[in-house]
Amino acid sequence: MNVKVIAVVVIVVVVAAGLGVFFLHQNMDKDKEINVISGVNTEGSGIFIKKSIDINTMFDFSTSVPTPKSAGWQGKVFSTPGTSSIQHIQILTIVEEMGMSFTLYTGSTSAPNTVYFITNIANAVAALGQRDIIDGGILWQPQYQKVILDPGFKKLALTNDLFPGHACCVVAGYHGYTASHENETVKFLAAIIKATDWVNEALKTGSGEDYDLLITVALRVAGNNFDEAEIKDALETVTYYNGEKSSTPLIEIKGQMAVLAKNLERLGVTANTLEDLGFSSGTQFVNKFADERFIVKAHQLIDGSGGTSGGGKLTNLRVAVIGGDIHQIAVHIAKELGYFKEYGLNVTFSTQLNGAGVATAIQNGDSSFGLLGAPPLTITVINGELVKA
Repeated sequence: MNVKVIAVVVIVVVVAAGLGVFFLHQNMDKDKEINVISGVNTEGSGIFIKKSIDINTMFDFSTSVPTPKSAGWQGKVFSTPGTSSIQHIQILTIVEEMGMSFTLYTGSTSAPNTVYFITNIANAVAALGQRDIIDGGILWQPQYQKVILDPGFKKLALTNDLFPGHACCVVAGYHGYTASHENETVKFLAAIIKATDWVNEALKTGSGEDYDLLITVALRVAGNNFDEAEIKDALETVTYYNGEKSSTPLIEIKGQMAVLAKNLERLGVTANTLEDLGFSSGTQFVNKFADERFIVKAHQLIDGSGGTSGGGKLTNLRVAVIGGDIHQIAVHIAKELGYFKEYGLNVTFSTQLNGAGVATAIQNGDSSFGLLGAPPLTITVINGELVKA
């Protein structure tokens, strides 16, 4: 299967406030642009299926990238976190490449050459509550881990099996804020980079005080109904990264998102085309959409070769995150370990149901940064004409 690489964007939303008072976006009418400013992870979601269904009827697993079998998918009903989520777009891509239709489920599954979906099923409780309707679904971790341990469901495939090396989530920033608050933006990313390195080292060790703290924080982020074993298994399927420490740290993300933008247009999930925004190609669009300079300076700040750390009064920042999603664990670790305060930032979180909610939080001025999947961010930007040539 010639599967297109789907990048996932995670948006981090920050509302900055000086002297203890929240600073809302004063230039929203003048500058509505939203930019990708960093990466978050490459893996961490999975497709589940009812235990009564033979997974070999769904995919040919003998190929390096499993090939879907249309007969097995025919008439199945899948749950997704939302129509703009990376998870929904990934299922849509699989279905579209089989030449089938992906259609909202309204009670009947009799149409030929059709796979069905129900949407806004963003956690394990919601998915399991639809067990009498759905044949399977797709969720991020640790929600996915919870579902496949249920007696009625099992693993079909991890998304990295089907979309190798895809960029799952990204950090997005509201340009009206980042353009006038470069130091705060750099410090925010520096804290996340340090936290991501800490997370990866704790996972590599797999035991000890840091690892135990990681599990404790992940359990808190995941919310009720998860146990330690589920969280540990879920963390093993997520690959965390920040981008390369180089002059072009987002080069891989930019390449994937250039393909993503054109795929979203081809799949018919955007109201506008890139040409409508004045771009002749996905590459030209992404070169305006993604801004690498902040993460370059963040690495320099950590290395001690640029900028300054915190000190004095803390600047208040509000960041939009997805609830119950350990893709974004580094931003929570950065707060837990005091990395944000180390750089003079007081970060509070705006918790959203899914990536679309994060994107909205940035748009309406609730947050200046957000973590979310690449598709919901890209769809929001294209449909809202938030990045133009």
